[in-house]
Amino acid sequence: MEKKSLKNSSFFCGQEANMRKRKNGEGSIYKRKDGRWCAAYYDEGYNRHYIYGRTKAEVQKKLKRKDDDSALKEKDEGNGNDVKLEEWVLDYLENYKKNEIKATTYSSYMIIFHKHIENSKIGKMELDKVTVENLQKFYSNKISEGYSSKTVRSIETIINSALEMAVKTRVLKENPNRYTTIPKKVRYEASVLTKDEVERLQKEAKDDELYPIVITTVYSGMRKGEVMALKWENVDMNEKRIFVKNSLCRIVDDKVDEQGHRHARYAIMEPKTKKSVRMIPMLDEVYEALLEQKRRQDLDKEKYKDIYQDQGFVFADCTGSFLAQRPFMNKYHKFLKKYNIQDIRFHDLRHTFASLLIEQDVSMKVVQELLGHSTITTSMDIYTHISDKKKEEAMQLIRREK
Repeated sequence: MEKKSLKNSSFFCGQEANMRKRKNGEGSIYKRKDGRWCAAYYDEGYNRHYIYGRTKAEVQKKLKRKDDDSALKEKDEGNGNDVKLEEWVLDYLENYKKNEIKATTYSSYMIIFHKHIENSKIGKMELDKVTVENLQKFYSNKISEGYSSKTVRSIETIINSALEMAVKTRVLKENPNRYTTIPKKVRYEASVLTKDEVERLQKEAKDDELYPIVITTVYSGMRKGEVMALKWENVDMNEKRIFVKNSLCRIVDDKVDEQGHRHARYAIMEPKTKKSVRMIPMLDEVYEALLEQKRRQDLDKEKYKDIYQDQGFVFADCTGSFLAQRPFMNKYHKFLKKYNIQDIRFHDLRHTFASLLIEQDVSMKVVQELLGHSTITTSMDIYTHISDKKKEEAMQLIRREK
């Protein structure tokens, strides 16, 4: 698909600041896919108009002789009707959102765009022809196809933001997405390790190569990216404290290669939110696991000294780099199976940590701080099912008092 850049087309309403100064109302001229030449310009009321011609010179002549009356006549050529929804959304993401959000967030937006909006029936619709009914049917079909409410809400968020920008830049008069309804987000109830399973790991798995990283995560609640990016310089073994300052993030390129494939790369970046930068007290179980990890790592440095380049990672491969994610996850699931532990996501080790805290009546504010959630509401929403259980237990205590 030929992409139109906001900075080089009529989409970018501030283009005058980056190009030579034009005369009042003069527009940019570009060649369309159908071979025609087109100029887009704004009148004094900041309304968008289009002029078409078979050649660039023809369009230039039309621009030169246009006046207010001729501009009104051009209006029936369309007020953005040659712009497809997918083109507008893409330009919105590339030129408005990219520089104001984290690279990982932008990457996730582009994944959603390419998978759900680009080349879709609604994506091919002319921007000013998209209706509430079109959008509602699009979202409803996604639900029918088996996509989660979370995924559909993510799609809706991107489309809505792009259409809001179209209204702000006067490409559209109104955002039809405002009147659509999206299914409520279904609360995810995480699977967590039981106390017996955690104890079994501590008794039977201490000699396993994955034991240190698993037990560290269970008793610290770090996100997978945070534990993968953890460096020794951020581990205070004397004071028994862990400082979370970085995260390993997966970023998918928004450009395709010659074979049409998009490639992903991993990078060490700042954590998810400001609250994610935090200190976590180290339990004895974690302290002992990290001591063992340091001992094993020193052996690896000697064994692979010809290729080992120490980058300071606590959990590194034989070259000193962060762990390759797919091989690690394969080992992780085999690790659980080996010790007869329920097969849960690695992220659920973080939920296990939270459940252990809540079961010990730790305040939700402390849970929030330890987990690095941006607000206490986030913690409460995620772990409502656990706190509900505590409520039931509290009610039983009342009965015992009678």
